Amino acid sequence: MGTSKSFSSTRTAMMPNWSDLSIAVTTSCDSGPIPTEKKKKILRNYVTVIGGANKAGRGGSKIAGKSGIKTAKKIGSFIGSFTSSGNNLRETLENTGLTDLQDKSVEDVINHLIEYCSGTASTIDEVAAKEATRKLLEELVSNAESIDEMEEILSNKFDESSSEDIIIQYFGYYIYEHLDKWFYEKLIKDKNQSDCNNLFKEIKNFIFESLISVQRVNSLQKLDWGSDDADRLIKNIQQDILNVF
Repeated sequence: MGTSKSFSSTRTAMMPNWSDLSIAVTTSCDSGPIPTEKKKKILRNYVTVIGGANKAGRGGSKIAGKSGIKTAKKIGSFIGSFTSSGNNLRETLENTGLTDLQDKSVEDVINHLIEYCSGTASTIDEVAAKEATRKLLEELVSNAESIDEMEEILSNKFDESSSEDIIIQYFGYYIYEHLDKWFYEKLIKDKNQSDCNNLFKEIKNFIFESLISVQRVNSLQKLDWGSDDADRLIKNIQQDILNVF
């Protein structure tokens, strides 16, 4: 948490309804359990700040959404390549540009995939997308000790979860990372680290608990990830997720 500089006052002044979100976050920073209504208010104000579920969900916002769509499509492409190869991770990694796997660690592979999926990050939106990719990949395979173990874990994971579940999970981290990058560093200075950690833990748990209600209606199997259909489906998923809040 708090890995980037907080938003400047100049930039936030240009964001509509920013003060409502800022107040909701700041007044919720406490050591105890945070009431559900307060967490709902934070996420509701977040969606308002980024332009609403329809605009941001479909990439029409300058604040958030575009980088999420771009990265989610790359993650989907990786998943699609892996499953279509018969769960051959080495072949899939070669298709992403990682051709020399000798002496590569799991961390090396994760870092490569982060760059493959997210690329250069210079804006807050791009940083949020990249950090969300890192958290997703680390949750999926960081316990693996070799590429073979990575392959086994991913094979089991994709048997248990649909590709859409993974994309939804990614967008959960993406939303969380925006809030982290906007507020964590400033709150550390104004409050204390324990209260900040408690707040962001509660926000993260609330986001993922809420995403359970997202309808899984988009089939991503055998999808051409360079097609308009892929673009539309990813936007549908992001818009559905933002509508939850």
